[in-house]
Amino acid sequence: MAQFKFPQNLADHLENEIYNKLIASVQTDVDKYNSMWAKREQAGKTFHTKKKYNRRDELVEEKVYWYSLTKGLLSITFFQEDSYGQMVNDYYRPWHCKVNLEACFKSARQQRDHAVALCEQRANNHLAVTDQIDGHSFKLGKKNLIDGIVSGKTATNEFFQVHLQMMWNYRYGENSANGYMTQYVQYRSDRRGARQEGKSVQQAITDADRQAKRDEKLAIQNEKQMAKWDKFQKLPVVMEKWIDKEIKTLAAIISDEGLAKIRLQAQQMNYEFDEAWKIKSITKDIETHNALRNDLRHWQNDETGLKSLFDKGIDTRNKLKEMYGV
Repeated sequence: MAQFKFPQNLADHLENEIYNKLIASVQTDVDKYNSMWAKREQAGKTFHTKKKYNRRDELVEEKVYWYSLTKGLLSITFFQEDSYGQMVNDYYRPWHCKVNLEACFKSARQQRDHAVALCEQRANNHLAVTDQIDGHSFKLGKKNLIDGIVSGKTATNEFFQVHLQMMWNYRYGENSANGYMTQYVQYRSDRRGARQEGKSVQQAITDADRQAKRDEKLAIQNEKQMAKWDKFQKLPVVMEKWIDKEIKTLAAIISDEGLAKIRLQAQQMNYEFDEAWKIKSITKDIETHNALRNDLRHWQNDETGLKSLFDKGIDTRNKLKEMYGV
């Protein structure tokens, strides 16, 4: 299946343009803040203030806290203050700042990748999975424009062309996604010549991505299920030891000594003790526990039978106990 890939030289051009414009935009704030902070220090102040309305709709003055700026595209150095014997940033008193080149590069790369991906999607939407690409020709135009053609042939050897235009402008300041500058891209595209037949390349890519996510999710589920099965395999041995103790405890209740204790307790607390019912009830419980113990011993040598039980949803100790009523 042939896919259109955006020319690398044009992708690099986009990234460089975004990067340079972004740095210039951030530098404006750098110059503004450095000048503002220097004037504050010259005036002998250690913080800035701003006015705002409080909950009672009163106009009050409060100190400016600059921490949020550290999460953006500025690299800020703050004056230090002592906090319990340790020097930490005083976020009320920034000293100076510069452009965070690494953050700007990352932002430019992300914006470029987004624009390129959308362009590839547009072109691949016009290509059928049976089409063959013979070549493409893209060039930079004037005023933020990339213009190009993807040419190829269908499965029946018919010629076609996909015409594509990529246009962009920039949003600055509060209108941008990062507070400084982000690229806004638009596309125009159409297919000429032989008609597109069948599923598009982009749909095939989307379907493959969805299937990959489903496969990944299933693999994680299978891994968890295998870990659960490994734990469940040990239950027959572990539970046999537990159920042996349970059976001994139950048997002790209806032993001569156990019944004598209950009779004495009944006399002391002045209630009637139905010994026959007690023996019958405990005997039934012992039989139920014995049934589970016998199966536990059997499953220790019958992995297939245990796995069949596990596959039916009886996959935990509590579920197994619930199934037998113990």
